[in-house]
Amino acid sequence: MTLDIGGSHVTAALIDRRARRVTGDIARLDVPHTAPLPDLLAAWTHVIRQVTHSPVTHLGLAVPGPFDTAGGTSHMTHKFAALRGVPLRDVLRGHLRGTPAEGVPIHFGNDADLFTLGEWWAGAGAQRDTIGVTLGTGLGSGFVRAGQIITRGAGVPPGGELWSTPYRDGVAETHASGAAVTRLARQILGTPLSARDLAALDPTRAAPVWQAFGADLAGLLMPWAAAFGAQRLVLGGNVRRAFPHFGPALQGALGGGVHAAQSRHFEQAALLGAALLDGGA
Repeated sequence: MTLDIGGSHVTAALIDRRARRVTGDIARLDVPHTAPLPDLLAAWTHVIRQVTHSPVTHLGLAVPGPFDTAGGTSHMTHKFAALRGVPLRDVLRGHLRGTPAEGVPIHFGNDADLFTLGEWWAGAGAQRDTIGVTLGTGLGSGFVRAGQIITRGAGVPPGGELWSTPYRDGVAETHASGAAVTRLARQILGTPLSARDLAALDPTRAAPVWQAFGADLAGLLMPWAAAFGAQRLVLGGNVRRAFPHFGPALQGALGGGVHAAQSRHFEQAALLGAALLDGGA
């Protein structure tokens, strides 16, 4: 049983680990990160009840950071204010009484890490050493080797977080996000376009922007991929929808050492990754 805790909604699903896929329906409920703690817990419990009709082995939650996944405590200040400092594992256990998830082990994992783990296990990572990158309003990242999330060591930035690593005149996130596409469109075309709007343009006119974006991605990711020994680079987040436009430039600049691919499972990838939080594979 897995949950993906997003800033505007919560999603729950049962995972068939033998088949490596979501089984049954996916339950989704809108709940803003600004909601008070009782409302957040009620929403999480509601979706758990919707998809869980028989005993489960464990509950895995994909959560944004910063979050103490071992202790089950949020350190976020930019969102989910009601969760900060709350012993969520204990509190959530109380809310699960009377559900098929009552009494099961509860595990937490970073959402970008679990996106990468899910794609490594059952998606575009193809169980090769994988760096996962989510491109949206910001830049998320995860590093997985042999089914293990790696957050330190050679080729891995502190905590596995690429967004704040130095690149050119700033940090990586400046050049790898939806805002980066908009900035490049303004610089090259004179018009600040979103990735979606740029993808709808005449391909010939949009091509220089996608070329520049793909080259920027390759420039900031290639050193990490080489140092980590990554064989797969999997891209998620909203901007990944434009992968057919910038993917060729990205792969061309990366060369043949690492294969870049669009996420196979998109929003379900973190749910799949959370199924492995008990150490199974």
